Amino acid sequence: MRMLNRLVRLAASGLILAGAAAAAGASGLRADTACTVAREMRGFAGDLAASRSLIADGGKLTVVALGSSSTFGVGSSSQDRTYPAILRQELGRLLPGHQIEVVNAGIAGNSAHQMYQRIDDDVLGEEPKLVIWQTGIFDAINDVGIDRFKRILRKGIAKLREAGVDVVLMDQIPLPRMERFPSYPAYVAALHEVAVETGTPVFRRNDMVAMLLGEGRLRPEEVLPAEGQQYQVDASYYCVGVNLARTLAEKLSPRAVPEVAVTR
Repeated sequence: MRMLNRLVRLAASGLILAGAAAAAGASGLRADTACTVAREMRGFAGDLAASRSLIADGGKLTVVALGSSSTFGVGSSSQDRTYPAILRQELGRLLPGHQIEVVNAGIAGNSAHQMYQRIDDDVLGEEPKLVIWQTGIFDAINDVGIDRFKRILRKGIAKLREAGVDVVLMDQIPLPRMERFPSYPAYVAALHEVAVETGTPVFRRNDMVAMLLGEGRLRPEEVLPAEGQQYQVDASYYCVGVNLARTLAEKLSPRAVPEVAVTR
């Protein structure tokens, strides 16, 4: 597992694109402002104390993105178009002068339990101070059981915190034809219930992407690729990455992110 992570590792010394607009243009995406959402939508309560302290002391911040297909980047045109890659590029732009590394620990098709089993090797082995845990899609589609899902989340959060790591959960992405998965909303709610119970911040990807879809700023095929269209999800990965980066940068250095006008 560690070998896979190393292959997709996003080193702090890697090239940083000239800015979010350049990243969008290079991959044929629409302008950065098309992805911009208000702080009320992308933000979360709570402090990232360990990460903020490390940044303030001039230390190197390692972030691990733990997840499944939408973390690994299935459907992206290249590894530098995944959300962890965009996150790294944007954090480097928003927090210049700091060493920031983002490790992509996504494996396609992973359940929450499989991710939990990988925490020691694939996550803590990287010595992170911040983990973004994207989970719950496999569990919801396969209806593994709400109580089981919540129990695994609690165990994973506790394990990470015992290691002195800040944890942010990322909830499930909206799916087309939701009627095929009647339990899906309950799993989204379950993730949020555990977050409240444990005091864990949540990056509300579900609400954010649903809003961008509803306003026509993302098309359905830009969220999940249609048959034969493998590269359309670059746009949604980009939107997730830039909005998460802005939110994290605000937590790590409150003056890092100027407010950007929201496109309607």
